[in-house]
Amino acid sequence: RTPHTRLSQVKKLVNTGQVRTTRSALLNADELGLDFDGMCNVIIGLSESDFYKSMTTYSDHTIWQDVYRPRLVTGQVYLKITV
Repeated sequence: RTPHTRLSQVKKLVNTGQVRTTRSALLNADELGLDFDGMCNVIIGLSESDFYKSMTTYSDHTIWQDVYRPRLVTGQVYLKITV
């Protein structure tokens, strides 16, 4: 399996502040004790082995998301990244 967008490119976007999130993601992250910066830190900490699959969004089959499943101290997270 190969990510739609290289993880190095995703991390570069995060490091340069070229990111945004959804309200749903913020609410779910808050349940894990994460704020926006914490979410970004999770992405920076991703490894290739955390990659699970690529898929299109439910609302638009032309928009791709890469799904990662990193393990945090709070448990495993299902993380969707759209570039």
